[in-house]
Amino acid sequence: MYITIGGYKLNENKRICDALIKIYGIGKNRAKQIVYTLRIDFNVKLKEIDYSQILKLDRMLVYYIHGFRAKREKMDSISLLKENKSYRGVRHDYFLSVRGQKTRTNAKTQRNKKNKKKNKTGKIKVNKL
Repeated sequence: MYITIGGYKLNENKRICDALIKIYGIGKNRAKQIVYTLRIDFNVKLKEIDYSQILKLDRMLVYYIHGFRAKREKMDSISLLKENKSYRGVRHDYFLSVRGQKTRTNAKTQRNKKNKKKNKTGKIKVNKL
């Protein structure tokens, strides 16, 4: 039912590109690139490839940042933006949209996160009348 590649359980009934997409950090283009370099047909299912090709695929994944390393790298880059007090870092800090989207009518989930965040001192702000 499942084949383990690079420490990930992948469904053997899916096409090889669709199965590789399930790994965090590997998208559609990178999966196609990996399959193309291994000279495997795109429409082949994972259970139809032989053991030597699975080993090659496993060795190929070492050269790409994926899984926990990709998540950690993403968090490190966001924390660097926050440390530098850049515009994007401040937007991340206050749970606002980062990439220039309008927030007056859209971005409801981001604004809900913002309302739950406390101010910098850790105290909840109380408006005095």
